[in-house]
Amino acid sequence: MTKRNFSHSRGPSPVQGRLQLVQAHFGLSQQRVADLLNVTRSTLAMDERGQRLMPMAAYERLDALRQQLPAPYGPEPEAPEPGLSLTEAEQQELRRRRRKITLEEYPLQLALERSQTQLRQARLRLHVLPGLRAAFSDEWGQLWLNTFEAEARVVLEYDAGTPALLQLRLRVLAFEAAEITKLLGNAAPREESAG
Repeated sequence: MTKRNFSHSRGPSPVQGRLQLVQAHFGLSQQRVADLLNVTRSTLAMDERGQRLMPMAAYERLDALRQQLPAPYGPEPEAPEPGLSLTEAEQQELRRRRRKITLEEYPLQLALERSQTQLRQARLRLHVLPGLRAAFSDEWGQLWLNTFEAEARVVLEYDAGTPALLQLRLRVLAFEAAEITKLLGNAAPREESAG
């Protein structure tokens, strides 16, 4: 039996199912899609023929790929927002917030770099520990290495999630700044009402 590779030159057709659309648009073989969905190729093929269902997580991943397809195969593009009207004061407030975001990002970026460095150092400590235990076999060396190891384990236990949280916060700030920029770009000046 010969192995059949997916044709990277074959484009999508309107009668294809969701799997074939993903394969055609992204140039993926059935094996590559199966790898991404975390199922065997035979499970994927049986699902395609209606003989067996894949786990729900596989369908969710396949749908995430399908969501990235261009229309009409994927979701329709979002309609542009109607023209937004902001007063000069509202625009100034948005500009101030955008500047404040820039100031908030810098210490978070430094904290992220510091946290990643500390985690790398802690992992390195544990990695080299067996060799150091052999090299420093005297009582003082072993006591020092116990502290060396304990410090690394504390960092790994209590700070392992810190980079992910800092990255999330940075992504939220970047998203907010982008949305503010979009709002300011779409905004038409509006006269402030005299009250």
